[in-house]
Amino acid sequence: MKKFIKNLLLSTFLFSSIFSTINTIEAKATDLPPVYSEGAILMDGKTGKVLFSKNEHTQFEPASTTKVMTALIVLEHTNLKDKVTIGENPPLVDGSAIGIREGEVYTVEELMLGLLLESGNDCAEALAEYVAGSNKDFAKLMNAKAKELGALNTTFKNPSGLHEDGHLTTAYDLALIMKEAAHNEDFVRIAQTESYKYVNQPFSDGSEKWATNRNQLFNEYSPYFYDKAYCGKNGYTPEANHSYTAAATKGDDMLIGAFLAATDKDNFYTNVGPLFNYGFDNFETLKLISSGDTLYTYKINDDVYIPLIAKSDFYYTKAKSEDEPNLSLDYEKTDISRKNIKTGDIIYKAKVNVNGETVSSMDLISAVDREYTTADRIKDSFHDFLESPMSIMLAILGVVIIYIIIRMFIISRRRKNIKRKKDKLFSR
Repeated sequence: MKKFIKNLLLSTFLFSSIFSTINTIEAKATDLPPVYSEGAILMDGKTGKVLFSKNEHTQFEPASTTKVMTALIVLEHTNLKDKVTIGENPPLVDGSAIGIREGEVYTVEELMLGLLLESGNDCAEALAEYVAGSNKDFAKLMNAKAKELGALNTTFKNPSGLHEDGHLTTAYDLALIMKEAAHNEDFVRIAQTESYKYVNQPFSDGSEKWATNRNQLFNEYSPYFYDKAYCGKNGYTPEANHSYTAAATKGDDMLIGAFLAATDKDNFYTNVGPLFNYGFDNFETLKLISSGDTLYTYKINDDVYIPLIAKSDFYYTKAKSEDEPNLSLDYEKTDISRKNIKTGDIIYKAKVNVNGETVSSMDLISAVDREYTTADRIKDSFHDFLESPMSIMLAILGVVIIYIIIRMFIISRRRKNIKRKKDKLFSR
């Protein structure tokens, strides 16, 4: 019996030790790792909620992470099957290149593959010339798009990211740009391509020309491979040092990371994956409203109701340790009972409040058509007349006036009748 108790106690101790060790390992997995870049940010890919930041609004040179914006502008202004004839300048550009030559013809997609996989500066300039005619004019498009996305501390001077005075961004701005790109299907598809062979454009010596994916986290042969990496772009110049921006996914969740001005390449890339894990382990994004949810029903009368539905989804990011969020909507309920309404018409603009704080806005749209007919107008006009105090006073006054007129008419008739009778009497 003593031996049994001893073994039982020993087993309990071992089990407790193992369980404690597992918990310790899991706890370490959620710790914030060191971040080896001067500017850094971790952002939710749906809500834009900042989960971690370091000098996120400080300007640094972006190096080749610039090409994420270059790709967005190209995708916005071209067709991927468009043919591009290479001009004089792109083959002469400094830095990384796939080796295009003047006079060669590539599709936009082939140049995009060279841009995002090999970080080809020659591809960047060829695309810029095709879209806008020059690097300078292309940069104007880039800067306008940056402002549109809310990247207000960013100025682009060229499409490649080569060093140029004033060519600057911030970790926060770069994350906004990457967030936009991560939701563009063509960008993601191209950025995820492992390699591409330029069958029709070999090198001048006849050897094969390839574009191979250089994304440090996406390439499974890289020492920095991260299995949740979705898409991204790395960069380096001597002036900018190492930069990187990427999206990572886990289930339905997406996180965006942006990193600028890192000098220790090995530690820098080694800790990007753990930072994404920190985000996935400690935060969650909940869908609190789905597009099409009925948020309010407007009653026009006992027979007519207008369901008002959410125009879009609403997501909210919170720490997993926090309580469930308390959601409410604020909007001014103006009268819509006398309007023609079409399905999809925006009826109200609502403030979305979570835990008493306004965090977003949402359009409430009609789920049905409603015609405001002539019969409705007549009915409403009569109702207004009856409901108005002035109308009631005018009605009473009208009745009194009519009564007086009738009374005066009756009296007048009586007097005339009496006068006739007197006239007849005296005429005899």
